[in-house]
Amino acid sequence: MIIAAVIDETEEILPIVDGTILRLYNTATKKHIDYENPALHLEMGRRGATLNFAEEKGVTAFVTPPQTFCERSYAKAKKDKIQFYHLTQEMTFKAFQQLLENNKLHLKSELPDEDIAPTSIPQ
Repeated sequence: MIIAAVIDETEEILPIVDGTILRLYNTATKKHIDYENPALHLEMGRRGATLNFAEEKGVTAFVTPPQTFCERSYAKAKKDKIQFYHLTQEMTFKAFQQLLENNKLHLKSELPDEDIAPTSIPQ
């Protein structure tokens, strides 16, 4: 399985619009590849751009702190059968990886409504 996480330079896992790096982690090989977050240079459709890029690279799961997805990108992720590692607290990628390897995290097919950001529509 390939898991996507958006991180910063200190490897803190962040919502899509806040992180500079899109990390794709392969659970079979335990290796990752880092890309510049496609959302960085966009004004609109930032979450969707990162989701689309990740899906093109074979991602089937996303690490999701609150506000990772907006209503529109979340609907697309669910339609595309993306699953979620829902985080309720801040953590580094290394901490996430450790929890994952110790079977302390479980995939979810849905996220809590309060963790979904409203889709912003330009005026």
